[in-house]
Amino acid sequence: MKKTALITGSYRGLGLETARQLAQIGYSVIITARSKDKAKLAASSLDSISDQVHYHQLDINSQESVNKIKSWVQSEFGRLDVLVNNAAINYDTWNSALAADLDEIQQTLDTNLMGAWRMAQAFLPQMKDTGYGRIVNVSSGAVALSGMGEEHRAIVFRKQLLMYFPLNWLLRYQTRTFW
Repeated sequence: MKKTALITGSYRGLGLETARQLAQIGYSVIITARSKDKAKLAASSLDSISDQVHYHQLDINSQESVNKIKSWVQSEFGRLDVLVNNAAINYDTWNSALAADLDEIQQTLDTNLMGAWRMAQAFLPQMKDTGYGRIVNVSSGAVALSGMGEEHRAIVFRKQLLMYFPLNWLLRYQTRTFW
């Protein structure tokens, strides 16, 4: 059975390259974007690599959108083997923690942290039930940039939340039985 991978925010950049490489090694790949047209265009750019590149609209900030893609994946593929949480917004290294716009911080946390968590909650139970699954949370090197200085702690903190808080939670979600 061909493995299926879903990559959030994969209509360009690292997400699209991840989709390309997974398609090259034989995965059925699902490219996602908030805009269905962008997802479709990105998927068509990989037509020469594989006929197993699919696309779907996904807004990780919307539980309804996450539920729709979960149902679609189940009906089209029967399972999801790999979830790559790549979607992210606001790489704001110019902001200092003291001057940061808290509304922007909230929006970033909602997308970069809660969106990845929402996707993991949606697909982890099915991965557990099928006895196989991988969840990859993508982040930048900012999570480890201790030399950025106090003025950039806001971005480092948000990146650390994405990398460590949900990941630790997931690893404790009875993963020993199927990972």
